[in-house]
Amino acid sequence: MESSVKRLDRDAEVPEEAFEDEIVDLDFHVNPLEDELLTYVEDDRALDKLTTEFGPTPVMGKWDAAYGIKEGQEGLFTQGRAKYAEDVHEACENIAVDEPIVNAGINNLNLQHHPVLKNAVCQAANDYMLDHFADEGMYTSAMIPKWDPDYAVEEIERMADEDNIVAAYSWFDPKVPWGNEQFDPVFETLVENDMPLLLHGSLAYWPQHSYIGDDMLTWTEVLGFDWPIHAMVTVVNMIMRGVFDKYPDLNVVIQEGGHWWVPFLRYRMDEFYEMHPEDVQITPRKMDSGETYLERAPSDYLRDNFYLCTQPFALPRRAGDAENLLDLSLADEMFIYSSDWPHQTLDPPTWFYTSRAFDEHTRERILSGNAREILDI
Repeated sequence: MESSVKRLDRDAEVPEEAFEDEIVDLDFHVNPLEDELLTYVEDDRALDKLTTEFGPTPVMGKWDAAYGIKEGQEGLFTQGRAKYAEDVHEACENIAVDEPIVNAGINNLNLQHHPVLKNAVCQAANDYMLDHFADEGMYTSAMIPKWDPDYAVEEIERMADEDNIVAAYSWFDPKVPWGNEQFDPVFETLVENDMPLLLHGSLAYWPQHSYIGDDMLTWTEVLGFDWPIHAMVTVVNMIMRGVFDKYPDLNVVIQEGGHWWVPFLRYRMDEFYEMHPEDVQITPRKMDSGETYLERAPSDYLRDNFYLCTQPFALPRRAGDAENLLDLSLADEMFIYSSDWPHQTLDPPTWFYTSRAFDEHTRERILSGNAREILDI
């Protein structure tokens, strides 16, 4: 099969030292062709609608300067389009990634309307990923539907025993944070199968499914800040609703939700919780268990149960500032490298070799150690 991946200039994009280290990439998008994806839809009724009216990979209506359309290709495919495993291998050779954890890259699916059609696309995407990636020896995350927790459990159980399926992949958004008790069967099934939950941003572009909606007029607002805001809401909601007291072994990875907000959350959560800890006892999980408080400080759950993908790193240029921020953000315990290939926002692992802020230990933990801690690879 002909590859559609653009080659990067190795010397310009990635220092030679990067090829000497093990690098795990926890947010690498592949993009099936729509016609091929449709061949995996099992429900004939859903297939009829997806074929004749809707299409399987929805794109929200948008004008976007950074992702402007050119010759039929959007900036979402700036680096190329990985449809098959060989495309991924070629791309990874150019950015020094040893182990990409690939996902189906259908990040607007969560915002569409019809659950039957969305479930059909989810099933098709997982089977496509099995055939073209997991069965080819490539580590893969299985898509699970946030809109249908029962079906999410079915998909986890169906996919968990397949070779090279190492995580479940879903989304954070402004609709229902993951602390809601409806997701408990999902958490239980993930823990039983020793799979982390990867949550990717899914709310950008226009029209806006967000609290402030279309009053955001720039790409900087929409992708740069709306996603981190909702990532923080999700993290705090899960902690304060007692998810990790009930499921202490659950690991959650936030993809493209920022990471420099860790110090802010650490100190602010603890401060506010210490002022009014009695609120926790009237949350549903604590009502059921009869417990009055969280078992630990909120910041402990942030440190122990969450991991944050690094793209875009947005590292301070002064090494001293960067080193302090890495320390305050618990980077060696919480950060996991991600490239966001093939998007215009690609972040090769250049920072780890051009900034004096990274000692050998911190670089190793972010590039591979933390990922290996939670993934069966």
